[in-house]
Amino acid sequence: MRRFLDEGPTTFQLEDFSSSCYDNFCEARNAFMEGKDEATIRPLLPAIELNLVCRYDPAQLELGPLAPFVVDLDPTCADASILLRYELKDGAIKTFFDALASGDLDAEARLTFFRTLRERIPSCYALKTLAQDPNDPDNQRLLTAAALRNLVKTGFINAQRGLDDVTTRESDVLAKVLEGLFTTAASPTADTADRLIAEALTTAVNDIQNQIDTNFSDQLKGLMPTLQSFGYPGLGGQEIRTETTLNIKSLLSNFTKVRYAGYGGVPLPESYNGLGVRNLIFILLQLVGFYRAFRAETVSPGMHMIFIEEPEAHLHPQMQEVFIRQLDKIAQQLAHSADDGGVWPVQFVVSTHSSHIANASGFESIRYFLGTDVPGANSGIRQARIKDLRQGLTGTSASDRKFLHQYLTLTRCDLFFADKAILVEGLSERLLLPVMIEKLEAADATSPKLSTQYVTVLEVGGAYAHLFLPLLDFLELRSLIITDLDSVTVAGGTACAVHEGSTTSNACLKAWFSDDAPLALTALSAKLDTDKAKGRHRIAYQCPEAVNGPCGRTFEDAFILANATQFGLAGPTPQEQELSARQLAGSFKKSEFALKYAIEERNWNAPKYILDGVRWLAGGNPAGPDPALALAIAAIASSDEQQNA
Repeated sequence: MRRFLDEGPTTFQLEDFSSSCYDNFCEARNAFMEGKDEATIRPLLPAIELNLVCRYDPAQLELGPLAPFVVDLDPTCADASILLRYELKDGAIKTFFDALASGDLDAEARLTFFRTLRERIPSCYALKTLAQDPNDPDNQRLLTAAALRNLVKTGFINAQRGLDDVTTRESDVLAKVLEGLFTTAASPTADTADRLIAEALTTAVNDIQNQIDTNFSDQLKGLMPTLQSFGYPGLGGQEIRTETTLNIKSLLSNFTKVRYAGYGGVPLPESYNGLGVRNLIFILLQLVGFYRAFRAETVSPGMHMIFIEEPEAHLHPQMQEVFIRQLDKIAQQLAHSADDGGVWPVQFVVSTHSSHIANASGFESIRYFLGTDVPGANSGIRQARIKDLRQGLTGTSASDRKFLHQYLTLTRCDLFFADKAILVEGLSERLLLPVMIEKLEAADATSPKLSTQYVTVLEVGGAYAHLFLPLLDFLELRSLIITDLDSVTVAGGTACAVHEGSTTSNACLKAWFSDDAPLALTALSAKLDTDKAKGRHRIAYQCPEAVNGPCGRTFEDAFILANATQFGLAGPTPQEQELSARQLAGSFKKSEFALKYAIEERNWNAPKYILDGVRWLAGGNPAGPDPALALAIAAIASSDEQQNA
């Protein structure tokens, strides 16, 4: 987005192309060597594209800078499609493939080929700006980059990585923003109030300059010896004179320090404030600068896109949520502060890894980037797919969507930043699960390690776990649902031990095995591991630790039965042991039970049903390294070695 939309020339290099299309360069090279014509070769060559879709009101009499991009004749169409394409220049095929070695591309030849491409792509490729008919992709109009600049203005706020660096002058980052604000205010098209301030600053500097010219320079002259005093002949009486000039921009960026009001008349340096506060002030000042630069444009652009990279840097969770909630309000306040009260057609794009920012944004604002394998490509080649959460849950009822949104907002949106998810029934499972995973991995060192993978644990309860399945499917997350058997005497009846019950009250189990209606406990006990897994999801519920052994109704029951000797369970039969475990579990408070065995006493066995589920979830790790990208890296390294030699 930066390279396509920001001002300046657009250039990419070999490693900017998707690794899955490196083979296309080889195919195009082979076609060139075989003497194929340009019409055959050009479609084989990879290109980098960005498609912008602008929605407008067809009833408007004037479309302003958008007008050149509207090429369709459909009066009901309200979209304009802009295609930005970084492709091989017209007539540059021969230059691009000239003087390449012929023959098959073995490993060494491919390395040489890609090294050559890396050198030629910046000079042989160029950006093409096209207006495209949304209803007919073949209907296009070639436009200049200036037309796009008139339509779309951009601003970029990078993640703040140097705020804590107090060893260099870069620590005064806020002072440098002042230079940009002054430059905008001094432009002829700036608002009247801004120009008056800039003129006053310039006048103040000019007054100081006059004093320097009349007093400071004369005094400094006394420090400068004449050239004749050194005895150099032939200089024709030349004499060195001094001239000291002040540049207001340099004064602002290099010699103006931002200070915070302290106590007792001692102001504090910029670097003495908290990193979060400095980051937030920096972002706010940048937004002010972007707005004033927009207002200073001779012709107002149709839209202003501002990209904010990871604003959560140095911000505590509450500040992150407040920032994202206030972003639109800040834009409105800036627009209302203008002399004419005009609008600011701004669109913010925020990249983040913060679940707190995702919480405060809402589903409709989130675009989820999912890394997946490329179908049909070599093993290890990956792609990123962008998923729009506005459309991802269209098959889910409005009430369920509302529940998911409210739940994730009240808890956390870690789902968006995980590769796998575990949905648990309650507090006990959530607190004890990390210890169970640790015990399992210590006992079996050869099995896949869940602790090294990106896993989030959500406490959702047995009545709601199945409502997350559409969202988990949309996010394509491998997930494990750990729930309770919840045995009851009859449908709608009272809770009871497993051997006394006939069915379950658990809504998640009923939804999972919806084909088994009515769902009997005997059928649940007979389910195989294959029945408990559906695609990338698996359900886990209580089962006997041994064949024909006692079975727990809840997690606490199952935990006690898995450690029968430690708890001293009474009763010679499985049925009596179930009743004893149920009675003992009822004597504990859930929070006390979980904390005791998660922290104080850790010499116990995890229930079998949870271990089976964790082993399943640990499998299916993400794909390995990208072989095509490794080849590009090797080409770069080889090129660098040759340059260094």
